[in-house]
Amino acid sequence: MIYDQIIKNYRHQTMKNIITLVISFLFLSTATFAQYKGVTFDYEKVVFGENQPLPAEAHIMLQGVVKPEINLVELEVLEPKGKESRRPLYSNKWKRTKGSVKNIFLLPINFKLRGSSEYDINIKYYTPIPQAERDTLTNILNNYLFTYLEQVIIVNRNTLSLQQNERQIIRSLNKIVHKGLSMYRNRTDTDFEGFSDLIKFKLKQISTASLSKGKALFQGEETADAKVAYREKLLSGLRSMIRSELKQYMNLEWSKMIDNKYIDNYSTEKSKRTIALQAGFGGAYLSGTTSNLAIGASPFVGFAFPLSKRSSQSKILNNLSINLGVFLLDFQGANNTVVSGPIFKRPTYVGLSYKIFRFVNFNVGATFLEDATTAGQLSGIEKRVYIRPFIGVSAQVDLWVDFSK
Repeated sequence: MIYDQIIKNYRHQTMKNIITLVISFLFLSTATFAQYKGVTFDYEKVVFGENQPLPAEAHIMLQGVVKPEINLVELEVLEPKGKESRRPLYSNKWKRTKGSVKNIFLLPINFKLRGSSEYDINIKYYTPIPQAERDTLTNILNNYLFTYLEQVIIVNRNTLSLQQNERQIIRSLNKIVHKGLSMYRNRTDTDFEGFSDLIKFKLKQISTASLSKGKALFQGEETADAKVAYREKLLSGLRSMIRSELKQYMNLEWSKMIDNKYIDNYSTEKSKRTIALQAGFGGAYLSGTTSNLAIGASPFVGFAFPLSKRSSQSKILNNLSINLGVFLLDFQGANNTVVSGPIFKRPTYVGLSYKIFRFVNFNVGATFLEDATTAGQLSGIEKRVYIRPFIGVSAQVDLWVDFSK
């Protein structure tokens, strides 16, 4: 009886020590995963660092020198060449704070580049434009919009008609604005949401209007002159609405691009395959049903092998690993039996782990078990060992790097 109590106390103390070790491991993992790799961009040489490859499979903190007149720096990591429409894989901006005269920008790249790859990177530099230049830009955009409207609105003898439907015209008007502002950025990153339904309604009104109504609206005018006056009233109303909606958007603080550095086919570090150390706590179903269920629980340690590189575009594969290891304590089975495992004389497992939050993983798999009295014996192992499912929660951190491509 006393012996059993000593064993029970020993197991309890061992469990506490191991859980403390696992918790410490979690905090260590948090610090490891929270780091950025610093990279300096050389504006004159148009290289990163001393022409070194960019870090792969890691977050990057990019810094570089900027002149005082630069108030915004924009970075784009572009898709591979050969695509019809290349869009940025990742983009981010640095904005100078009000009153700041610093000559250094800091720009995080929260996008993990693939190893042994090449990327095109575009870094754009912007400077604020004064009110007069903003007004000039607004007028130029209005001229483009009105010129387009003159081409799609057909003047007939008694009516006005549209070469395209209202939705297509609105879409084209929006494209004119977006293209005209492609070299400009506003401080609040406010996108142009497009012209409103009021413009669409006005176009509908124009396409269904009868110019002969002008005689009633402009009494005293000749019929032909009344039609012209009514036509101009409709078109002037449309232009006024467009001018008003564009002005509201153009009242923001604007900057224009004055320089850009395009880095073509810049390489990343060579890929490295990693193995990870995993530690956690899990439980395995041993036997029984709801009324007499026997479950074994213990901390465990093992190794995890990622199914893909951490920069993989597949989120599922990126977070999934094959893992194997050993539980640190034997299980307590039904009728106070001690359940152990083969080879290491402890329950062993193999399964999958999925990262659910930063370094925290959910584990599921199979546990290989046998009676503690025969654990470790090779003879007849295939008859003694049985398999049970287990689940657990663990922390995972890279342990070492082995092969480079």
